[in-house]
Amino acid sequence: MTQAFPDIQQLATETDLSEHWQSRLLPFWQQLQHGVLSGSGDVPLAYSYHRNPAASTAWVISSGRIETAIKYSELMLELVNAGYSVYIIDHRGQGRSGRLLADPQPGYVESFAHYQQDLAQFLQQIVEPGGHQRHLLLGHSMGCAIAAGLLTAEPWQRWWRFFDAAVFCSPMLGIHSGPVPTRVAEGLALAYCRKLRAEPAAQAGYFPGQQAYQAKPFAGNDLTSSPARYQALRDCYQREPELQLGGVSCQWLVQAILAMRQLRRDVVHCQTPLLLLQGSADKVVANGAQRQWFDALPAALPKALYSLNGGRHELLMEQDAIRQQVLAAINQFLQQLSHGSERAL
Repeated sequence: MTQAFPDIQQLATETDLSEHWQSRLLPFWQQLQHGVLSGSGDVPLAYSYHRNPAASTAWVISSGRIETAIKYSELMLELVNAGYSVYIIDHRGQGRSGRLLADPQPGYVESFAHYQQDLAQFLQQIVEPGGHQRHLLLGHSMGCAIAAGLLTAEPWQRWWRFFDAAVFCSPMLGIHSGPVPTRVAEGLALAYCRKLRAEPAAQAGYFPGQQAYQAKPFAGNDLTSSPARYQALRDCYQREPELQLGGVSCQWLVQAILAMRQLRRDVVHCQTPLLLLQGSADKVVANGAQRQWFDALPAALPKALYSLNGGRHELLMEQDAIRQQVLAAINQFLQQLSHGSERAL
């Protein structure tokens, strides 16, 4: 009997990753189907996909802030190699999608609802016509906050059961604020940004401490403990400088905080089985906020939280030992769902 959710296997180690990019990942990326949607406000939204004619299940990837689809080439090839179809969209204001300001560098969005509208439009116009029996959702960081809205907020009820399962990697459900409690830090950030409301240019400008894109060295980075995968990420932005994005604007931060607060209220509506993966060493998002959100999910919902010891923010770009644990956790969770469905039949 064909496995409902075939196992995902890592195809390259850190040692051979550079050669893997040249020999397999870049040719694979070039062979994907690429297109552009017109999103809310006529913002062009770039997307890519590989539709496997033999696949009964499709993955949809909702990427994180500053990210672009080519960054996920390693994972996408692994999904396709396992027998899945895969779809990914560049969120507005980043990647190959339309930028929203004259200066393309500040991270900006008018409303987080626009991100959700874009993702819903992508699902309706590009993913659904693929005709797959099952759909799986994978989010990273900000992409989880966008996707979680479609799984829990009342305007998006048609998508609550569209996905058979969701995998959230380092979800942005609270921003890491060190010793300051997340909600206190959020309140302080909102108060600061309110003072700037009378100055639209300041709202669109960088929040204090943020700046334009810089190619930072591996040492001291908060994203990954894998030098090879960190370099692969930097190479993506070096090859195509137009993909680069800087730090967040005040407007983006306000909208992100409001969206995260809404997600905390709406979590009780979730009907999608969910796996939450967090890195114990993540200094970008708040693990405590993740656990609180996870604990508030409906009691009867199939769910699991798995913490990767030593993992930083980019769990899918981590060193081999951690990344393989991530894939194993995904495989195990999907196998349990599949076996549960068989017992229900």
